Amino acid sequence: MKRTAKRIIYNVIVFSLLAIGIIVVCSKFLHLGNVEYTDNAVVCQHITPVNTRVAGFVKEIRFEENQKVKAGDTLVIIEDAEFQLRLAQAEADLANAKAGQRTTQARIATSANNITIDEAAMEEAKAQYDNALREEQRHARLLKEEAVTQQQYDLVHTQLLAAKARYLQTTRGRQSTSLTRNEQTLALDRDDAAIKLCEANVRLARLNLSYCAIVATCDGVTGRKDIHVGELVQPGQRMVDIVDSQELWVQANYRESQIANIAIGAKVRMKIDAIPDISYIGTIESFSDATGSAFSQMPHDNATGNFVKVEQRLPIRISLKGNSPEALALLRAGYNVECEVEKVCTK
Repeated sequence: MKRTAKRIIYNVIVFSLLAIGIIVVCSKFLHLGNVEYTDNAVVCQHITPVNTRVAGFVKEIRFEENQKVKAGDTLVIIEDAEFQLRLAQAEADLANAKAGQRTTQARIATSANNITIDEAAMEEAKAQYDNALREEQRHARLLKEEAVTQQQYDLVHTQLLAAKARYLQTTRGRQSTSLTRNEQTLALDRDDAAIKLCEANVRLARLNLSYCAIVATCDGVTGRKDIHVGELVQPGQRMVDIVDSQELWVQANYRESQIANIAIGAKVRMKIDAIPDISYIGTIESFSDATGSAFSQMPHDNATGNFVKVEQRLPIRISLKGNSPEALALLRAGYNVECEVEKVCTK
């Protein structure tokens, strides 16, 4: 009797354990009811890389790993002595260009004054030439009437030629001064262009100098610190990653056979593996236009046919609005999530 009782107790214990195991397995892998389940989901946050825009040596590091930062906080200082010199050189070039412009403007003013003087001299020479021409014509008539001698006429004719030469000389001088002024006007245009170029160089030098202070681009928490003081960095090199704390969502990868039963706006119940004591709620926000494998570096190609059909998964974005700030503060990017979405009612 005792052996029979022991055997019965043993069998009851074994069957009880088997029943419990079956119940646990079924509860884990079988999700009955009006829901679509997946454990292929993760918590997502924007991870923003902070890169340097200029080359140089790291002078100072002002952050630690896993440190909370605000947008605009200075994270890294690049040695700026070279950029200070470039700015000083650009400012000196700008000052030199402006001095050249003032010199050209003074020359233009001088040329304008010379043109006025040349015009007055030309008018005077023209009057003397006209007077000498009339005198020569009068002496020519008198010479025909033998009222003056040939010597007197030759003297007046010589005076006419001299007056004509002076008039032509003043005319050419006026033209030369005008050409000089035109050249100076063109030089002034070149000076204006040079000043604009120098001003652009000054702005660029100041901009590059400002890039020596690398700042946080968003509120969040810094990642790994892989740089050191004195290290030479290049443009585009990553200084640190910042986990953006402004936005949280869940990406659930549902099998393509489940998508027909899921709609935008559907309610979602979620459990986080790392936070088993809290139940989260969410809402289906959007569907991806491509499956997860389409985004991979080596997409699955079924053109030649496969012996086993590979079921695809579609990424779905789930909004976490409606959860308390305290509960959301516990989430971290990459946490595994189990999701249950209410099925769409179909008839």
